[in-house]
Amino acid sequence: MENAQSDEKENGEKPDHPFTQLRGSDIRGDNSIFYNIPGEPSMVVRKSFVNVSDGEAEEMDIHEKAEYLRNKAVEFKKIIDRLGIRTAKTDYIIGTDPEKDRPAIFGVTERIDGENLEETPFLDRETAEKVDDLYAKIIIESIDSYLKNGPYWHDPKNAQFVFGKAQGDEKPDIYLVDVDPNVHTWDEWEKLKEPQEFSTKPESIFWDHMKWILMEMEDLENKVDEKNFKLVKAREALERAKTAVPGAAEKGIK
Repeated sequence: MENAQSDEKENGEKPDHPFTQLRGSDIRGDNSIFYNIPGEPSMVVRKSFVNVSDGEAEEMDIHEKAEYLRNKAVEFKKIIDRLGIRTAKTDYIIGTDPEKDRPAIFGVTERIDGENLEETPFLDRETAEKVDDLYAKIIIESIDSYLKNGPYWHDPKNAQFVFGKAQGDEKPDIYLVDVDPNVHTWDEWEKLKEPQEFSTKPESIFWDHMKWILMEMEDLENKVDEKNFKLVKAREALERAKTAVPGAAEKGIK
């Protein structure tokens, strides 16, 4: 990718660069721009949008930022491994932005063929039970990390998961396909220098996180063709959170 050219040639023609932009229907409900690499149908390329411009990363050059992301990815992988989530293989590399003639960081990710959980109109019970187990583990992991003020995964959501198969799989499974390492600690928001529009207290951050997860859960529950279907394990984990962490009622979670 080091030889990628700028978006426009001097004569106004579009250049040949190593990316082909994918149609929205080819990808899994994310707002990012995705590309493939000609001759590599098993891989998907995306410009990384992880925030590496604040705090310790503010003065980094592009190479340092790529290394920063790789280091964050190590911490993220520890969380995902504890959760037991199958993950699309990813690496971060430096290339030339296809839209702008300047260096950019790209996530090169294994392509998973299947249905995005955000976009699928229907969930069968078997898949819903897999999702139930998934969100229960995410909530319990969040509780454990909160009690230790350890790192937590900031943005789990349905759009990041695909029920499908990687190359060589015999059966489909739930895969995490959006693997940008969005990892934080619960108290780091209090350390921000500028005032925020939201409460930065760790318990408030925790319950904002739980509200986000609950909305994702409810969206999936509504996709199961079974009256009053609930993600039982995940909701039991949410009850456990209410006992472990104060502040649920203040956020409207009863």
